[in-house]
Amino acid sequence: MNDFNGFVFSKLDLIGSKSEGPKYYLQQFDYDEIPITKQAELWKEDPTLQKALGTKATISGEMHEGFLHYKKIVPYVPDKASMDVETGLIVTLKPEAEKLTLNKMPSVSVSSTPFNIALEVQWPFRSIWRGICPTSQIYDFFVEFDGKIVWQWSRDKVFSQVLKPVSISGGAPHVFAETWHVDPETITSEGVYTIRGLFIASNQEDEKQIEIVFVH
Repeated sequence: MNDFNGFVFSKLDLIGSKSEGPKYYLQQFDYDEIPITKQAELWKEDPTLQKALGTKATISGEMHEGFLHYKKIVPYVPDKASMDVETGLIVTLKPEAEKLTLNKMPSVSVSSTPFNIALEVQWPFRSIWRGICPTSQIYDFFVEFDGKIVWQWSRDKVFSQVLKPVSISGGAPHVFAETWHVDPETITSEGVYTIRGLFIASNQEDEKQIEIVFVH
């Protein structure tokens, strides 16, 4: 017996016939729909499934010829792993390197060192993920050291205060890339820095660490 998570709904089946009645489905979190075999006559409601209509549920049962034969239905309680499945999006931060060398030699004048950062967002299903951002800003990047933010991509930027619909189609990752122009004068400590990338539409983030070293 296996567990299946999703949203329970019904459609009217065999309309106009003597067997007209509800047909039940489980919409999984990747948007696939599984028909559920009801334990009632074709024209009757299934009392157990009726109680679960319009809710997220965990259905324990077995698949047979494309139909889910249920044994038990309980309210869906997400854990971290299932929340990741429900959200579905895979968010991956990709800095251009694991180490950044800054020239601190006083005889060399360097205005800034470019360091590229990308956030890949992938929907691994044959459908479209849809979300919404509270403003026109879709993503953000942060660089932190010793518990403090030393750079934030969105700082001093202006975003429209309107709801921004976001859609991610299945397949190859969508890439959001920016460049951190590192000013050697503002980076005063060597060590391990944390870079975070945030995808605002799903409130997911990923982080990586890079080492910053100086050349004196």
